Amino acid sequence: MKKKIHMFIGTIGAAIGIFVFIAYIPQIVANLNGHKGQPWQPLIAAISCLIWVLYGLTNEPKRDYILIVPNSLGVILGTITFFTSFLNIIFIYNTRLFY
Repeated sequence: MKKKIHMFIGTIGAAIGIFVFIAYIPQIVANLNGHKGQPWQPLIAAISCLIWVLYGLTNEPKRDYILIVPNSLGVILGTITFFTSFLNIIFIYNTRLFY
C-alpha cells in the first residue's frame, strides 16, 4: 500500500512538472514574435532540470523515470526559451544583457 501511495504521489508530481514546463511555450512564441523576454530564469530552470535528469539516470538499482520524464521536458523547453529570449534581446532589441 505504501508503495502504491508513493507511486501515485510521484505520478501527480511528474504531471504537474510537465505542466510547469509547458508554460514556457507562450514565452517562446512571444520571443519568436519579437517580444522581449527575460532569459535567465529559464536557463537556471534548465540547468536545475538537467541535474535532476542526471540524478534520475544514475539512480540505483533502477532509473527514476518519474524524475527523468518531466525534467527532460524542462531541459528542452527551458533551453529553447533561454535561446529565443537571449537572441531576441541581442539581435532585435540590440541591448546589453548586463547594465
